[in-house]
Amino acid sequence: MKIKGADGHEYNVTGQGQGNFNTVGAAGGVGWIAEKLFGGNLLGGAPLMGAPRGGEDAPITRYEANLLMMLQAKDSKIALLESNIYTDSKIADVYERLNVKINANKDAQDAINREQAVLNATATATISCMKGQIAQLMSLTNLVVPQSKVVDTGCCNS
Repeated sequence: MKIKGADGHEYNVTGQGQGNFNTVGAAGGVGWIAEKLFGGNLLGGAPLMGAPRGGEDAPITRYEANLLMMLQAKDSKIALLESNIYTDSKIADVYERLNVKINANKDAQDAINREQAVLNATATATISCMKGQIAQLMSLTNLVVPQSKVVDTGCCNS
């Protein structure tokens, strides 16, 4: 089968008696080559295989088909590696944004904890002072006060 490329040249894409390339390629397990090399259009575009060699039309060999499959495998591997690099950069970006938010939340919580520590210290100091005053009042019941220091209110005299 011959096709006409974008450059105007005709290219032979099958050997004699092989019929349609899609049928032969699919039967050989390389039908995807037509999709990749011809962009899915066997009637247009400049083909990479079956191109004239030395001025004559020639079908590709199994060796050439294997080379094309190896190139496709390498292209797939490169695409996967590039995809992994892109994914890693996006993960790093998300991590950085989350880390900024986590640190901001941590700083806000630290400020609240400092305020609470001041309130707790003030309350503890106040309670300690009150305990001292209560202890002092309790000790007054056992204290002997001289008569001259006692104020006579006149309520106890009969």
